[in-house]
Amino acid sequence: MTILTDAASALAASSSTTPTQVFYTICPVLVASNIAVEFGWLDEEFKRAGASATYLRSLAGNAGWLPHYRHSLTPLFRDGGAIPTIWAKADLTDTTLIATTATQSGGQIVVRSDADLFRIEDLRGKRIGLGISSNPERIDFSRASAHFGLQQALKLGGLALADVEIVDLQQAADAPQLQPAARPVELWSQLKALGREHADPEVQALRDGKVDAIHSSLARTRKLVASGQFKVILDLSTQADWTLQIANGPYTNAVNTAFAKAHPEVVIAFLRASIRAGRWINANRAAAAEIFPRVSFLPNAQVAAHAIAQHDFVPALPAQNLKGLEIKKNFLLTHGYIQNDFEVQQWADGSYLAEALRSLKE
Repeated sequence: MTILTDAASALAASSSTTPTQVFYTICPVLVASNIAVEFGWLDEEFKRAGASATYLRSLAGNAGWLPHYRHSLTPLFRDGGAIPTIWAKADLTDTTLIATTATQSGGQIVVRSDADLFRIEDLRGKRIGLGISSNPERIDFSRASAHFGLQQALKLGGLALADVEIVDLQQAADAPQLQPAARPVELWSQLKALGREHADPEVQALRDGKVDAIHSSLARTRKLVASGQFKVILDLSTQADWTLQIANGPYTNAVNTAFAKAHPEVVIAFLRASIRAGRWINANRAAAAEIFPRVSFLPNAQVAAHAIAQHDFVPALPAQNLKGLEIKKNFLLTHGYIQNDFEVQQWADGSYLAEALRSLKE
């Protein structure tokens, strides 16, 4: 049967059956599903498909923390950073890539504002701080992101990782005991209230002069520069080369393969909600900039407006994004972050997205 036939049959039967129970989890990043949740469109589309959704971090006892990285609950929709999604596919569970979003920037190389460092070339022989997680139960996505960004930045200055001294900086416990949250905004607001969303050991090491430079993401960089203590010597987001913008991207939307095959109508529902939200963001960027700081670590609407200005938020599976994921997957494999290889082209299945787009035309 085609996905269209399967979805139509399931949708017709949904009114007389128990709702299909699903979980969803979304990183605090620039993806349309975050807006779809805020507008109630995700619940609306799930209900239309005969499904009932639970936000993963609403589970008591911090039970949703590791599944967010490991994709270890079935059925689970995950939207956000590519590194955990690639790891889960490679080493843990069979998932299907149903959409991507290319809205990430490559990050910045940050040094102290009083340092006699002005170009990447000046980092030869210098100490570069990289955080390292003490949690063996999940991939060290933060380190992998910074590792990739640093490697690319050094290449722009004619340097390699061997030309600098990497200083490993132990991260604190990475599973804060937060209260259960019914929606993403409730979770991230707790972290922001604690003031710990950027309490990173590499920042402290740079402040204390134990390292000379770090790789940083946009939200953190803005706060560091605003403090007057730090400056940027390279902003990868200003580079024309798109392969420099994939430190933890393109963002990936994946679902367990067995569930997708059994319930295509629910997969289509998730994508319908995200497409609707993506189209709204594209047409209402100023309003979207007011919302994104609530569901991400972007500090304010002004920064958000800059971050979203040029991006298309409608989920898609273009060749460029798939190539970006292949580049990132190969990096993770080469540097030991994942153990097993897989074909990105075979991982992606565009039939659910095609049906979601077709159904929204009706």
